[in-house]
Amino acid sequence: MCVIILQIVVANNRNQEPVTVDDLGVTGALAVLLKDAINPNLMQTIEGAPIFVHAGPFANIAHGNSSIIADKLALKLVGKNGYVVTEAGFGSDVGLEKFCDIKCRYSGLVPNAVVIVATIRALKLHGGGPNITSGASLPKEYTQEVS
Repeated sequence: MCVIILQIVVANNRNQEPVTVDDLGVTGALAVLLKDAINPNLMQTIEGAPIFVHAGPFANIAHGNSSIIADKLALKLVGKNGYVVTEAGFGSDVGLEKFCDIKCRYSGLVPNAVVIVATIRALKLHGGGPNITSGASLPKEYTQEVS
């Protein structure tokens, strides 16, 4: 007999103690649903390039990174002359920081290049521009080009 214990916390009770899937009696059902989630799915972009999607679009939402398994598998398949593009998610404070501080350190993978996408508006805001207030119009510094 195989006993599966998933230590996944889904909530806290009224005493602020963790409630797990095992406490709810859904461990077996959840294990059946998750048993194939460890395997990346080979898919294709609209341009025909192969891509791996690992555990669906929202499985990595906490840190915005693809899985180490998907990256290592992709690196093995492309060989020495290929390249792998991996997502580092939602911004430098969420995705890139966790990519560098957690994923790279744990996996031993080191990127050869990093692409940062930034808007002029974001650079102005984080570079000392006027504050933005919720519900108010944007200051002209964010909507007008300087000539």
